[in-house]
Amino acid sequence: MLVEAVNGPIRYRWPGGEIRLVPGKPVELPNDRAERLLAKAGGKVRQITTTAPPVIVEPHPSPRRCYWEDRDGTIRPGVVTMLGQCGEEFWVLVEDGTSWVWVTDFRLRSRAQWESQQRTMATKNERGPQPAQKILRVPYA
Repeated sequence: MLVEAVNGPIRYRWPGGEIRLVPGKPVELPNDRAERLLAKAGGKVRQITTTAPPVIVEPHPSPRRCYWEDRDGTIRPGVVTMLGQCGEEFWVLVEDGTSWVWVTDFRLRSRAQWESQQRTMATKNERGPQPAQKILRVPYA
C-alpha cells in the first residue's frame, strides 16, 4: 500500500526497522504495516490511491500569479508553469523566482490572505524590536 505524510515529515518505527515519510513522496509499505500506521497516525498520514497515471497540462499562455502556503506557514507568491492531476488530487508547478515547487491544491491561498500577511509583517517591522523578557532562572534543588 502506498502511504505518505500529510503536513510534515514523520518517522515510523517498528521492531524490524523504521522509515521516514515525507509529504509528496509516497512510500510502499506492506498492507499490515500500512493499515497499522494509518490507524495510529490519524490525519498525519494518508493512503495514496493510484487509479490513473498522472496527467500534466500546460497552463494558459499568460498565467496569473498564484499564492501558496509554505510548510512554515508563510504565504508566497508565484507564477503557475504547469498543472497536474494524480487521481483526485490537483497539483500546480509554481515558479517562485529562484526555483520550482509542486504545490497541492489544499495549500493554495488567495491574494487577500497574502496581502493581509504582508500588512502584518510590515506592522511588526514598524514597531521595531521588542524588549526582551527577563528570564527567571531557578536553581535545581
